[in-house]
Amino acid sequence: MIRQGVRKFSSVAEARFPMSVSKAAATEVTELANGLRVASEGGHGETATVGVWIDAGSRYETAKNNGAAHFLEHMAFKGTSKRTQERLEVEIENMGGHLNAYTSREQTVYYAQCFKNDIPQAVDILSDILQNSLLDPAAIERERGVILREMEEVEKSQEEVSPNHSGQGKGGFVFIFSFFFFIGRPEILPSSWPFVHSGVPPLNHCNQHLTL
Repeated sequence: MIRQGVRKFSSVAEARFPMSVSKAAATEVTELANGLRVASEGGHGETATVGVWIDAGSRYETAKNNGAAHFLEHMAFKGTSKRTQERLEVEIENMGGHLNAYTSREQTVYYAQCFKNDIPQAVDILSDILQNSLLDPAAIERERGVILREMEEVEKSQEEVSPNHSGQGKGGFVFIFSFFFFIGRPEILPSSWPFVHSGVPPLNHCNQHLTL
């Protein structure tokens, strides 16, 4: 069973936003039989962006596996059972495309930008890196150093780290944020994570919350 719907601005919203926003192409949302939601917009010329939004940010992690989603994001580009890392990079380059990902406190996102005729190939690449990543132990150890350097940079940004600490507010109220660091913590990278040994990503709890 496939359910479809179209999301548009209300008349009130149209009055509040500039025409370039309120008159933008409507977003069509389709829910497949397996629960996967596909949100699509048309009318953007010869190029396209296709991505997978996964509700698996740091807020869904525990103190034991904090940083797992971010680490998996890095590992997704290191080769799969179908494509080596080199083949993956060459395939994207030959398409004239761009493949990237990011992790936040709410979501992990993998996306590709390409010409519209290459959308099927982009979808195949995204599904491959999400389902068939090798998680090679040697690559994991190499990427550990990359992420540790990222942590050092993030720690310098108050905007990034302030939600992870409690603070004293006006009137004596204490604001406590329960999110874990989206980038992880260095003392637990990566050997203590179950997925490193089992090869199973910690995304099982959110399979029904994928948006393409």
